[in-house]
Amino acid sequence: MKASDIIGDGKKKAYRDARLVFKSDTFSTEVDCKVERLDPKKILPYEEYEQTKAGVRVVKKLVGYNRGEAQYFKAMQNEKGKWVADMDNAIHEEVEKVILDTRTGKVQKKDTLKGLWFVKTAPAPIVHEWLVEETYDIWADENTDQALRIYEYLKENNLVGVYKYNPNGTAFNAFLVPQAVDSVHFRLLLVIARVKTNKPEIAPCMTIMDAKARERERERVDRQGIGSALEEV
Repeated sequence: MKASDIIGDGKKKAYRDARLVFKSDTFSTEVDCKVERLDPKKILPYEEYEQTKAGVRVVKKLVGYNRGEAQYFKAMQNEKGKWVADMDNAIHEEVEKVILDTRTGKVQKKDTLKGLWFVKTAPAPIVHEWLVEETYDIWADENTDQALRIYEYLKENNLVGVYKYNPNGTAFNAFLVPQAVDSVHFRLLLVIARVKTNKPEIAPCMTIMDAKARERERERVDRQGIGSALEEV
């Protein structure tokens, strides 16, 4: 898969050229490569919007003077395929937020219940399979001994806590990561993500061509497994 397969020919390139230098006790090497920022909004196979109870898609617009008053109008697609408001069709019904799975066409009501819920624990390397969007610091002013118990358990067993986190109306997968600061301080970080990166279609990836290297990688994956957490929201 080439970069052009993802971003298209003739478009402004989303990546930069770079030179990757690596050194170890056994070898050192340099690789001419490209660096591209992964944007979850561009690769998520989901679309969020609002609709009536009857399933009519709507667009909210500010109407009037001094910033206007929020009103809903029936949505229609313009010549570029963008959803815009049909100003001749005002909607006065109750609307709700929904999520469309663009792969299957399934529409479901958006989970707007805010909070933080524990799901399970998982091997720490699982975090590297997800596109982390934000990181939160979690701490307690009092009774830090209980937080320390969580930190030590995760640290000693090389685990992270898996949570569902909805801070502002959008649900995320969240991972509680223990971080050592120094000999007397520690931290619990909550990193949140919606999409996994261990999929070939997410962005350009490299292919192992050498047969022996492919076999070594297959054995390594069989040994370690491919971790999983919650489904993408």
